[in-house]
Order: sequence, then structure tokens, then C-alpha cells
Amino acid sequence: MRYLTFGSEDRATYRICILVNDIHKDEILKHYIRPFGLSENEIIVIQTHQAPGKKKTPAAEMKAWITEELKPVLDDLNVGYLLVADGEYFKTLTKKATVDKALGYVLDTEFGDWKVTYVPNYRTVFFDPIKVPPKIAQGINALKSYRTGTYRDPGVDIIKFAAYPQTYDEISDWLDKLLEMDTDLAIDIEGFSLKHYDCGIGTISFAWNKGEGIAFAIDYEPIPGATEAPFGRQIRNEPLRALLANFFRKYLRKAVYHNIAFDVYVLIYQLFMDHLLDNEGLLNGLEIMLRNWDDTKLISYLATNSCAGNRLSLKDQAQEYAGDYAQEEIKDICKIPLPQLLQYNLVDALGTWFVYEKNQPKMVADQQVDIYETIFKPAIVDIVQMQLTGMPLDMERVRVVKGLLQADNDSAIVRMRANPLLGALEYHLKEEHVRKRNAKLKTKRISINDPECADVVFNPNSDPQLQHFLYEQLGLPVISLTKNKQPSIDGDTLKSLKNHTKDPKILDFLEAMIDFNAVNTILTSFIPAMENAQMGNDGWYYLFGYFNLGGTVSGRLSSSKPNLQNLPANSRYAKLIKSCFKAPPGWFFCGIDFASLEDRISALTTKDPNKLKVYTDGYDGHAMRAVAYWGDEMPDIDPDDVQSVNSIADKGHANYKKYGHYRQDSKVPTFALTYDGTYMAIMAQAGMPEAKARKVEAQYHELYKVSDEWKKAKLDQACLDGFVTVAFGLKVRTPLLHQVVRGTSKTPFQAEAEGRTAGNALGQSWCLLNSRAGSEFMGKVRKSPFRHDIKPCAQIHDAGYFLVRDNIDAVQYANTHVVKAVQWQNHPDIWHDEVKLGGEFGIFYPDWSQEVVIPNDATPSEIYATFEKHIAQLNEKPAEKLAA
Repeated sequence: MRYLTFGSEDRATYRICILVNDIHKDEILKHYIRPFGLSENEIIVIQTHQAPGKKKTPAAEMKAWITEELKPVLDDLNVGYLLVADGEYFKTLTKKATVDKALGYVLDTEFGDWKVTYVPNYRTVFFDPIKVPPKIAQGINALKSYRTGTYRDPGVDIIKFAAYPQTYDEISDWLDKLLEMDTDLAIDIEGFSLKHYDCGIGTISFAWNKGEGIAFAIDYEPIPGATEAPFGRQIRNEPLRALLANFFRKYLRKAVYHNIAFDVYVLIYQLFMDHLLDNEGLLNGLEIMLRNWDDTKLISYLATNSCAGNRLSLKDQAQEYAGDYAQEEIKDICKIPLPQLLQYNLVDALGTWFVYEKNQPKMVADQQVDIYETIFKPAIVDIVQMQLTGMPLDMERVRVVKGLLQADNDSAIVRMRANPLLGALEYHLKEEHVRKRNAKLKTKRISINDPECADVVFNPNSDPQLQHFLYEQLGLPVISLTKNKQPSIDGDTLKSLKNHTKDPKILDFLEAMIDFNAVNTILTSFIPAMENAQMGNDGWYYLFGYFNLGGTVSGRLSSSKPNLQNLPANSRYAKLIKSCFKAPPGWFFCGIDFASLEDRISALTTKDPNKLKVYTDGYDGHAMRAVAYWGDEMPDIDPDDVQSVNSIADKGHANYKKYGHYRQDSKVPTFALTYDGTYMAIMAQAGMPEAKARKVEAQYHELYKVSDEWKKAKLDQACLDGFVTVAFGLKVRTPLLHQVVRGTSKTPFQAEAEGRTAGNALGQSWCLLNSRAGSEFMGKVRKSPFRHDIKPCAQIHDAGYFLVRDNIDAVQYANTHVVKAVQWQNHPDIWHDEVKLGGEFGIFYPDWSQEVVIPNDATPSEIYATFEKHIAQLNEKPAEKLAA
């Protein structure tokens, strides 16, 4: 057992033992002992046992070490307190599922008469020097207060005043009191699900500071005499709903929520809408519920956004104040007795105030108020409306597409199972099964020929099986790793692996696996979500999901349940899936994409002349790069002549036949290098020889040396400032870069990785232009005669989608004003006198898979003509192509 003491001689007793997985004396003194005035003489540091050769020590092995080796030592030394800086050992000692929720607690353990406290490992300070030290302080201060008799569990007694009114009159009186109070209110709800249409309003809480508030039930009705779950049932309490709606109509002070895109989205539907398509109620609810508000989730994001990651849930942000108060049964509130649920709901509101007081000053100090007020808050209005509008679905088409996908899925599995190479894997799997079974059996033994082994077959959804097969049995090179440092088997990696073998059997297996991955992801994620779409009172179906602002480091919008950002865009299934999205009768499903937004932004922000040439001189970007990489192999192409370079992209030109393949070959290395890859990434992804890959890398950086210098200057400044400023002033904190000098042999690879994340955010953050454009456009729509004729459905990457009524005036209005919104570039970072942003508005007809592009500023007659031309082209297509 490795240990460390700090005195000149070993002592007979040590009251505190620090458990760590690696002992570094100076670091332990620096982070755990000296800042907190702990006595070195009473501390012993012991290194925990780690299973050799294993990433994670098994729980049984940890328990055995604690019982057989650690406990005798601690008992002999009269240790009373364990400060545990090894998360896995802490969980084993305390039976806690997670460590972060246990911060600040002093806990018992069944292994001995010790008090146990968790602190993050000192090594994590390097990775996040802003967030980790306060967590260390939280743990050590808890231990110190316990020793002095002043310790209290986090969250104890935070409720200084609470009222839980029950009757209609009591609730009415309290709501009147809230209206009379000269204070803002934090508000939180608990519902019966996460979807607006069946969530209800189980309970609601209001807090006027972080210690005082009320909570009461709306749709939660206790079951009389219930002594076990369910303790309540869902009802629809119309009188209380009316009372609550009237309160919100009258309440004019600021409402503070944590994740307003959920609470208000539910409240609008439940209090102001009569059905899924009640747009009048939706807009009325938006005006009432979003006239004066703050969101502590957005505030926390802006105050803490970092390459080290963000934990923005209320439970995480308020843990130091409210403790671990989560209810295990919160996914089904009927399993929680009403008194407990009301207290839980109230603590959420109190915690919201705590988070506001903690992070709002940070947001102000870091000059993030402007982006909060001008970009984030307006975007929330659109997000709530999009979440309540949904994406229109043709359910009959969904069923047809599911059948087509299932057929492809089954075909891919058959092809994999028929591959002769798979026999070796399945024999290995059977051997492993026999070994594990015999290790558990006491007397009986099985062999590989036993009947139970017949069921042991290759599972294409098993990552370990596929990793073993590809990298151990077939000997393919490991060209990329997962976040957990395991060999990657994602779709892109499988495609790249095809460049590293010529064996036809391996290639056949990889093709089958690629096909399986492509179709299985859709079958297991998007199709179930589509099948659960809700039918509106028009008989049409609508897919509802969530849009998350602040869910990415770059600030751009993400989505979930389902993740619409992952809809196939360029794969063989893209049109098939898009064919499921179709406007209901009397409407058009429409959209607008920014024209090559990421490339234009890169040109505009970096001012790189070779990137700007694509737009000022008319170069084809892929052709320009191909000539830069392999121009010596194209002797008759003049790199300084636009027509000459572009000729390799022109299918009608002789040079296309000679050199067009270079243009195609340039795409993979360009993508890798754009996101800070190296020649090694080109070799891995394209199967390119090293010399050729090095040459491409060098030529790319020569072509875009201005861009490289611009990004380098930004990241070098981040080493000084501790952050990079991206689109609209958003700060992306870089805690690792702030501690190092970039580009030397001593720069940790983690810091270089952080630099890549920050560098990518410099461009990706400008997807916030899509949110800004949506806010500008929908802000006009909601004040226009077309407020009920144009509805936002989704924002995906750099595109916005809408339902527009089948009305030429509405279509023209949408085309005119949404195009103007995407043309905006009134920001010094992206303004240019020649290179302009923009896009074209399109109508998806008969479904999303086919688009009618409407010219900018088109008149009604031009719109009609464009649409009629599209219809004529559809009529010329064979019926079997339209149905494919």
C-alpha cells in the first residue's frame, strides 16, 4: 500500500485520510491542505488500489481492498474522516450513484466508523480551473464544519417560509397576494410528462426570494388513503386553471424560470390553447407569458460557457445551495405523495433564485447581457412557438417508408451473416460464452457444442463485438477513437476503413455494416418518434420536439426528442425520410437555407483573399482547392484563371473528364483540414499515402495561410484572456489554453484539443444568424395580418422551416421578409461590400423531398409561374419515381 505523510516521522494516529488514485505530494498540499488550513500532521494520504490492465477496477475488487487492506490500516491509525478524491471508491464506500450530487455531504459508510466526504481529484483542476476548485472547497469545508459541530447537510433549512394552499379560495387569496407584492417571482411547474399535450400542470410553485415561496396542486389529485404508489392521479382542474391563467394575465413583473422553453411552452398550451392547432391561443399565450422574464438556464450558460463543458440543469447549478433533493420517482409524479411533491417543487423555485443570484452578476461582468437580450431572449419566443407548432407528417407515408427501411435493414443483416469471415467472430463469441458460464458454474460444465451456444451469434448493435472483429480479428488499423478512447466504429470510420483494405470479403462486410448503420439509426430513432406524432383536429399528424438554446459550446441551436439536427441530409435515405414531411391540406411546408453559410462566414471573418475569391471572382471552391493540391498534375490548368480552374467542375468541358476526379478527391482532405486535422487524418480517412497526404496538408495551409494566421491570433489571445469571443460577442472560455503556451512540444494534447473546439466555435457560432433571422422574420409576422397564416416549425442547422397558408399573399410576404432576414449582416465581423449573405425561399411540394425554389422578390405572377412549372415537371415524371 502506497502512502504519504507530511511530518518528519510517522505518527501513531492520523485523524484524516485522503484517498487518491495517484499520489503527488505538492499537488495534494496545493489543492487540499494548505488553502484550507488543515493540519499536515494529522493527515495520511493513501493511494487506492487500481486493477492492473483494466480501465475500471471492478466493484468486488474495490470492496475486497477496502475490507482486507484499507480498513485494518485506518482502524489501527484511529482515522475518523475519509476525504475521497477517487470517484469510483467514493461510490463504493457510500453507495451513491453519482459524485457531483454528493458534494458538500458528510456521509457514513458500512465499511467502518468513518465519516466520508467527496472532493474532485486534484488533476481535474487543470482541465477546469474555474469550476473544480469551488467543488473541492465545498467538500473540505463540509468536513471542517463537521469537525467543529457546525455541519448541516446541503439544502437543510433553506425553506424559511412556505405555504401550501389547498382550496380554491386559499389559492385565490395567495395569487392575489403575489400580485400585490413588489417583487419578481421565480416560477416552476411539475407535470405528468414532458410533452405539452399530455403534461398537464401537476403542481406549480412561486418564490419571491431564495428562502420563501408557495406551492400548490393544479391537476394532481391525491388518492384518499393511498399508502403506496400511486399516491395521486391526473385530473383537469378547470377552475384552478382559469384562476392561474387570470393571474398570468394580470402579472406584469418579471417571471424567472430555469429552462423557460419547457415551463412556458407547457403553460401556454395548458392554459391558453384549446387544441393542438389553436394558433390564436398560442399567440395570446406568447404575449402574456413572454412579456417580462428571465431564464437562469440561459444566464448560467452565458456566465459559464466553456470548452470544458456545461452542466446547466437546475439540480447541478443549485446543488451547493439546495443539496441533492431530487426525487427518484419524478418521472411519474403520481408516485410521489403530494406534500413531498409540493416541497420538491418549491425547492426548485428557491433554487432558481439562488442560481439567478449566483450567475446573473457573472453574466453582467463578462459582458454577455447584450447577446442575452438581443439574440437569446428573442430566440426563445420562436423556440416556444416552434415546439407548439410541430413538423407536419403524412402518417401513411411514414408507414410505407418504415417498410422500405425495414427491408433494407434485413437485407444488410443477411449480407453480414452470409459473409464467410463472420464465422471466426461467432466461434470466438461462443468460446467467450463458454468461459464465462463455466466460471460461474460450480460442478456442471458446458462446451461450445451445447445447445445454449447456438443462440450466441453476432449482434451488429454490439460495439465490443464489432470492435473485436474489425480491429483484432481482421487486423484493420485503428484510425479514430471514441470519447472514451475506444476504437471508433461509427459510419464515417467504417467508410474510411474501406480505404485500408483490398480484401473483397472485408469490403463486402464493411459495405453491409455501413448500410445497416445508416438504416438502423433511422429505424430506431426517427421512425418511432414519427409513429408517436400527434393528430391535430384537422386530421393531420404533427411531430413535436425540443429546441435547445445553450446546448452547444458554439451557441448554435440543438434539438432533442427527436434530434432533428441528425435528420439524414445527404445520405441515400435523405429524400425517403423527407418524403414523410408534408403540409396539411390548405397549407404549404416551406423553408429557407442560408447559402453556403459556413464557407461565407469563414471568408468574411478571416478576410482570407483565397476564400473571398470564391464569391468575388466566381471560383468553384472545390476546384480551386484541387488545383492547389495537385496543380502539378494538371499542367494545362492555370491556377490564376477562373475559367481554367472551374473547367474541371464543368461536366461539359474536356477538362472535367481529365481532372474532375481531383475535385472529388479534394473533398475528404479539405473537410479534415478545415477542422484542424493533419495529414494523419487524411491518411486515415482517405487512405492516402503519407507523402501525398503531407503534400496536401502543406498546400492547404499555403492556400489559406491568412485564415490560419487569423485563427492562430485568436487562440494565442485566448491563452492570455482565457476565452475566445465568437458570434455576437458570445464568450467561449478556454481554461486549458489559459494555462499554456500553444504550439510547443510541451503543450498538452488536451489544450490543443480545446484549441480545436474553440477554433471551430469561431465559425460554427455564426449559425446563431439562423436564430437571429427567425426572430426578425417571426417578429414581423406576429404583428402582421399573416400572424395566423405563417407558423414556424423548426430551425435545423442554417435553415428555417415554416407552415404557410395556401394563399399567394402569405407566400409572397414570407418570401419577401424571410429573405431579407437572412441577408442581414450588419455586424462589423461579417460586413463586406461584395460578399453577401442570403438564401432562397422554397415550397416543398408535394413533400419535403422536392422543392420549388421561389426567386427573391418574386411577384405573385412569378410565384404562380414557378410553381406551375414545378407541377408540370412532376407530371412528366413516371409514377414509380414519385413513389420511390
